[in-house]
Amino acid sequence: MNESYKDLKAYLLNEIVEDARCVLNAIEGKKMDKVDDEEVLEYCHSLASTMTTLETVAMVGRLVPWFLEDERA
Repeated sequence: MNESYKDLKAYLLNEIVEDARCVLNAIEGKKMDKVDDEEVLEYCHSLASTMTTLETVAMVGRLVPWFLEDERA
């Protein structure tokens, strides 16, 4: 597997984890009327954007297999 792809995938997965934690932190342990809707939506938007990017990268990898191949192969 291409090192650039591995690095990009790892970066995107780490961003997803970070955004998901932020969503949970913005909600967890609070009464629903005390949750900052805009804060939650900001993290959700970032999470959705990153997930869409990961999905796009994965689809390109499936449609164009050489994209995933190791450069040394």
